[in-house]
Amino acid sequence: MAASQILATTVSTGDGAVLELLTAPAGNGRTEGGVVVVHGSMVTADLYRELALRLADALRAPVHVYNRRGRGASSPQPANYSLAMEIADLGAVLEHTGSQAVFGHNYGGCIALHAGRTLDIGQLAVYDPIISFNGSYNADWLDDYESALSHKDEEKALAVLLRGLQTAGPISKLPLPILTVLNRIGSRTQPGKVLTKLLPTGPREIRAIVAADSKAEPFDQLPLETLFLVGGASPEYFAEAAEKLDGVLPASDFDVLPKLAHDAPERPAKALVDRLAEFFSS
Repeated sequence: MAASQILATTVSTGDGAVLELLTAPAGNGRTEGGVVVVHGSMVTADLYRELALRLADALRAPVHVYNRRGRGASSPQPANYSLAMEIADLGAVLEHTGSQAVFGHNYGGCIALHAGRTLDIGQLAVYDPIISFNGSYNADWLDDYESALSHKDEEKALAVLLRGLQTAGPISKLPLPILTVLNRIGSRTQPGKVLTKLLPTGPREIRAIVAADSKAEPFDQLPLETLFLVGGASPEYFAEAAEKLDGVLPASDFDVLPKLAHDAPERPAKALVDRLAEFFSS
């Protein structure tokens, strides 16, 4: 039977910030070691609670997911936000938990992959990592997104974001005016209110992805145990970037999980939990 509780604590960072940490303990109550989950953009750690519980049960080891800055009880995003700050924050969480295994989703996958080049990580898995090689991800829609935010038009900003990322399935391809109206309706729900609140965190994170664009070769410092996973129903650009990176690494694995969409870690899909459990228990 899966653990039924999540323990909430905090982690202090080197620059004085605080990160909210949610831990699914091992069956014997152990909270040290295990796997750290790095969540994606426009979401909070709460969406990964069930993933943490199920993976902890499968591994018989603790699983930790922390709220990155700008979410939950964590400190706000600073004006000088950067990918380097996210990597340092992950390092603080790894040190606090005693973990050397990391799973990253979406932008969390980008953070994890860049962190894997410098931090003490022994096992690294990512699902649909959003990462750029040689200008492959230019986010040419970002100016429209920021313009909508500056005019307090959150529904249009979300519509631009969904069309730009293409992560909401067929809905992402709807004309902008129709998608904006749908968002106006959806923003009245509790999930919609949370998403609307997180919209201002997006521009800095998206710009960090573009700024970190590089060739694949520098990633040859990643752990020998690195696993790239993408969903069979996810936008193709996730698989294209992951395959490029997998192609230059000596011992990484690349798998497509059929029928799974981009939100598989948030559901969480059994096929994903099983594959992660297999990898991290090896």
